[in-house]
Parts: sequence; structure tokens; C-alpha cells
Amino acid sequence: MTSFLPDVAEPKHVEIFAALSDGIIHDTSPALIKEVVGDTLTDAEIDEYAKTFNRPSQIPAFKDKILEAINTNTTEASRLFIVLMTVLDSRILAPTLTNSMTLVKDMTLKERESLIASWRDSPITAKRRLFRMVHALTLNTLALVASDLHNKAIHYPERETKDKPYEGFEADPFRYDMMPKPDIDGAELFLTDIDVIIIGSGAGAGVVAHTLANDGYKSLVLEKGKYFAPSEFNFTDREGLGNLYQGGGLLTSTSQEIFVLAGSAFGGGTTVNWSACLRTPFKVRKEWYDDYGLDFAATDSYDKCQDYVWQQMGASTEGIKHSLANEIVVEGGKKLGYASKEIDQNSGGHIGHPCGFCYKGCKHGIKQGSAVNWFRAAAATGSKFMDQVRVLQVLHNKGVATGVLCQDEVTGKKFKITGPKKFVVAGGSLNTPVVLQNSGFKNKHIGKNLTLHPVTTVFGDFGPKVNADHFDNSIMTSVCTQVDDLDGKAHGAKIETILNTPFIQGALLPWRGSDEMRKDLLRYNHMCAMLLITRDTSTGSVSGDPQRPEALNVDYNVSKFDRNALLQAFLITADMLYIEGAQRILSPQSWVPIFESKVPKSERSITDKDYVEWRAKVAKIPFDSYGTPYGSAHQMSSCRMSGKGPKYGACDTKGKLFEASNIYIADASCMPTASGANPMISTMTIARYVALGLCKDLKTKAKL
Repeated sequence: MTSFLPDVAEPKHVEIFAALSDGIIHDTSPALIKEVVGDTLTDAEIDEYAKTFNRPSQIPAFKDKILEAINTNTTEASRLFIVLMTVLDSRILAPTLTNSMTLVKDMTLKERESLIASWRDSPITAKRRLFRMVHALTLNTLALVASDLHNKAIHYPERETKDKPYEGFEADPFRYDMMPKPDIDGAELFLTDIDVIIIGSGAGAGVVAHTLANDGYKSLVLEKGKYFAPSEFNFTDREGLGNLYQGGGLLTSTSQEIFVLAGSAFGGGTTVNWSACLRTPFKVRKEWYDDYGLDFAATDSYDKCQDYVWQQMGASTEGIKHSLANEIVVEGGKKLGYASKEIDQNSGGHIGHPCGFCYKGCKHGIKQGSAVNWFRAAAATGSKFMDQVRVLQVLHNKGVATGVLCQDEVTGKKFKITGPKKFVVAGGSLNTPVVLQNSGFKNKHIGKNLTLHPVTTVFGDFGPKVNADHFDNSIMTSVCTQVDDLDGKAHGAKIETILNTPFIQGALLPWRGSDEMRKDLLRYNHMCAMLLITRDTSTGSVSGDPQRPEALNVDYNVSKFDRNALLQAFLITADMLYIEGAQRILSPQSWVPIFESKVPKSERSITDKDYVEWRAKVAKIPFDSYGTPYGSAHQMSSCRMSGKGPKYGACDTKGKLFEASNIYIADASCMPTASGANPMISTMTIARYVALGLCKDLKTKAKL
């Protein structure tokens, strides 16, 4: 899009968007609210709810949050938003999108609702894309600015309320000291006591710092996000997303087809992930060996590294207490003969981890991420840490890195760091390629081959007598692998449990009109959201926005094969929901009929006629690009590792960048393809292997 267009949205643009949002959800009667919430709210509270939490345009915080979201997105995304809102406010241009001479802001609420429905059902891709953007952004934002009455109605506490996770627990008071940043713009820090600079602080960075420390080397860890001690992890969802996630948790692909959650705080993804520990599947390792020349992936070297990270974090299934959704996967899978099992948790030997709020950091410090576990050895042996500092470039000359150019994220002042011998880029699959691109490296695989493990959800409504209370137990403790290998090459979908928080639920629920959406939002505590997650055959790319460093251009589309894999997982999930007693089963697609049954759980059979007929019908309805909401919490492969040279990857099998002799990549970006399992363990395994080689390189250099 041409650069002369404005790239900063104004309140007038948001007013048009808010008018559209009112078509998604708006005023309803106290009687409808009462029908769903029952005695959870008093009659007076229901009346107050109906008056105050009605339509988005009348909630000031909603419009403020939308404006913030638009203006922190990429420059091109902001321009597109401005153009769309300008078109919709033009009597000449608006009819091309609305088929009406009445402007959106002048339409009745019902007319806006009909307009939104027409976009959802349109054969024109651009209109379905517009629907997806309005739907997801509206309901995500509405949940983030929800009133206390709404949260009370849905039994959502918003913060962790437990002072102790279990009887006898004692919190670790340890805190990291952050190295101060220079006060003078253009300063240079010459650090002769540091052996390695590590860019990023996530899964790979933690393992590298730990391995270096145990071999006597000191590192400086640079993190663009902020450091929080465990006791400080007591955020609301709005605060947590703003403090701990890339782009405030509102990152989407350029096509609006998929939204992306990625950690952006000290500890990276290990601070906000859901504790799941899954080993790299055999067929994936074989693919890496056969197709990409990663010899170590097929040897006991990989096994030893994987076992090491497993044991270091105390990964096990001991002490697991399943949530309702996880019980459905374990028990439903068992009844039906599906391949279901418990997922090991990185709980470090603690007797329990009932933390449903770990996506906003583990308040009790049980989850063994980089900050809680891996950096401790480094901190104890002289390594240093600096937060809220963005690495703009790795400085290099003739294939040798000499330092890094940084920017203080608080003051904006720039400074250099020189002195260390080696440089490890471990900023994750979204940020590592951007650092390398900005540094002038040209390998064609930098920023390409991005995989995302696309996800969507199935909702099971268990009725008003069932209270799921999602946050009383761990988030993800089970997995079903029944259809995770549809092609013999480990491409297919797993069934897990999603973080069932209102801001995610709202964005993923199928939309069937304002009243139905209101009821489904209010049924939050009676519903379970089941995660369908596929090892993608699709690939995309990522690049930075020169004008907005925190914004990223993620170019990615979910392939037909991957959409079908998710459909097959949907059918298996529906089976488990049905046999476990769900009264309603909701496909992620609005036009797929809802299955409804009041037959008691004890009297159900998977061969029941009404269920079999419904299943056969929905099995024939493919998942659409925009009719189905997609998300991603895993990003991989954007700086592919290769044993076949620079034509096939960005770095060699030691993690060393092909274009520089002393720059290493040690995060999920160097996976050749998607891991096919929650990638924390795979990332740490590769980082451990790279770090052991780095230690050898440092020893060799010292001898010379």
C-alpha cells in the first residue's frame, strides 16, 4: 500500500469500527440474561448488567483498547484499517461493502447484525476476511474490558486467588538483578568478562546460558521484554497480555486468517506457556535426518540432550489433577479406544501445580521455565542479565560478529556492547529472523519456512448444572493422538485442551447472531474448549516493520490439508464430548449445525442414531479459511538448520550461521520443520546440543 496514506488511526476511525462491533453483540433483555445465569446474579445485578455491559460502542475502555491495538499493529495493517473505516463512512464507497445506501453508523442494530452475517456467509473472500477481523477483535477486546458483573456472571476470577498452591508450599524469594543500561546515547559497553552474548531469554536462551555456566563460561542475556519476579505475576488479562506477549497479545497474520500468541517477557515463552512436556516425535526426527541432514537427530546425542532437559525440569505426570476438559480427553479417549494419555508437566518435583493462570506467569514459581530454573546456574556463576533492551543489529565484519547495537526500550537511547567472543541469537521464531535481517544477513531461509501449528477449537456445553471452574487446575495435562499422522509423515492433528480464558474463548466461538453470542459468552463456566492442533504442511514467513519494531509481518495461510486434519480431529473430539455427556457440541464454524442432546451420560453410546447422523453430516462440511477461526501459540522453523549447506538452511547443524563464524542460533527457529508436539522440549533439546558444541568451540579458541 502506498506510503502517502495515513498510518495512525484516530478516534473517528474507531467509532466506525465500534458501530460494526455493535452488530456482533448488543443490547439484550434481562430475561435472556436470567435464562443463562440463573441465580448467579441478583435481579438488580441483571438489570445493571443489561444497562452497562450491552454494546461495545458504549464502553469507553473498548474503544481505547481498539485504538491501541490498531496503532501497535504493523504500519500496513493500520493503513488498511483506516482505509476500510474511511470507505465504510463514505456514502459513495460504502455500498461496495454493505450493499446499502445507509451508512453503518446510521443503521439499526439489527441491520448491522444482518450486515455482519452477510460478510460471514459471503462467497467473496475479502468480505469473509472482514468478518473475521471484526468478529475476533471485537470479542477479544470485549473480554479484556469486561465489567466486574460480567466476570461474576461467568465465574471468572481474572487473577490467581490462591496464596499457596498446596499445603506446605514455601515460595522461593530469589530475584534476578538486572544490569543497568547506559545513560548516554551512543555509549559503548566493552565487556571483557563476558564470553557470550545471548539475545533473547526464552527456552533456547535459558538452556544455552545454563550449559555455558556449567562449563565455566559467562553470558550476558539481553531481553526486550520486562523482568517480573514470580510474586509480581498477578495480572488481569489486559495487564498480562500487555506485559508478557508480543504485540500485546493481538498479533495476527497479514491476511487476518490466524492470530498468534507469543511470549515477550523475561523468560520468553517459558514464562507464559502451559507446562506441557512432549518429546520430539520419532517420524519428525527421521524427517530432519533424512531431508535436512541433521545427523544428530537420529543418534543418542539427541536422546541424551532431550533426557537432560527433561530431568533438569523434573518433568513428570505425578501430582496432576485434571480439569474437566482434560478429563474428557483422558476418560473419553479411554472409553472409545482412542490414543489418549496424560502430558508430563515441568513442575520440578512439586506435588501439584493447580495453576490455571500460568499463561500470565507462574505466581508460585513452580513452572520450570528459563527464569525459575535454567538461568539460576548462570546467575550464580557471574552471568549478567539486562531487560527491556532491544537488539537492533548484530555488528559484524567479514563474517565475524564484533558486537551488538541495542536500544533501551524505556528511554529510546541506543548503545553498543562489544567484547564477548560469541553471539547466540535465541529470540524465538518471530524475532530471531528479524534481528538477523536487520543485521544485513542475506540467506534466503532467514524469515522463511515459518510453521505455526495452526489450531482451532471445539466447544462442549455441559449445561447449567456443571461448573467447569477452569482455573482451579492445570491448563493442559492430556493429549489424544488418534489422528496426528494422516499421511505417514507425522502430519495430522492432536487434540489437547486450550487455555479456556474469556478473551480466547470469545475470539474462537462461532458467531450466530448477537443474542446467541451473548448466551454462549455467559455459558463460559459450563463449557469446555477443546484444542485441535495440527503439525502443518503450510509454511509462511516473518519480517519486521521498520517503523514499529514490536510489530511483525507474519505472512501465513492454513493449507487445505491442514484444514482437513483439523476437521478429522474435530470429529474425534466430538466423539469424546458426546460420550462424556456434553449437551451441546459446537463446531468452530457458524454454519455447522449444533448437536444437542439431553440424554444422560450413562445412557449414551457412540452408535446412538441422532449422534451418528449429525457426525456424518458435519464430516462433509470442510473447514473454511475465514469461516473457521485459527490461532497459533507455537512458532518454529524460520531460520532452518541444515546439514546440506546454505542452499537448504540458515545455519549448520551446530547452530552456526552460515554467514558468520561466531553467531549461533539456538531456539525454535532452527528446527527444519514443525516439531509436531508442543515445542518447548524440542527447542531445549536442540539448544542443549548447540550449547555443548559452543562450549567446545570456546575451548578450542582458548587453546589457540
